[in-house]
Amino acid sequence: MYRFDAQHVHMTEVTLTALRKDLFRLVDSVLETGEPLVIRRGGRRLTLVAEAVERKLTPEERWDAYMAQGVREGADDWADDIDTNKSHWTWDPEAKFDFGDK
Repeated sequence: MYRFDAQHVHMTEVTLTALRKDLFRLVDSVLETGEPLVIRRGGRRLTLVAEAVERKLTPEERWDAYMAQGVREGADDWADDIDTNKSHWTWDPEAKFDFGDK
């Protein structure tokens, strides 16, 4: 059976001696290109791969992720008499304020 959907990954292959001679350039190349480096030693292979960097979410993506969580568990148990809309208040010019000083 043949797979045609597999992605081909090019890998540079060097001996340990060649790696020792040019270590910093080869490591910088792996970090810049993301291309793995295969190191051969005594008939065995070792692969050096750059760690994937996790991308930070934009504010819009964070909001979408927050909204996708849905209603919090237990939200139906909240008391109905709690005023949860404290984002604004209404001015009543007739209301008297009690500042507590006499």
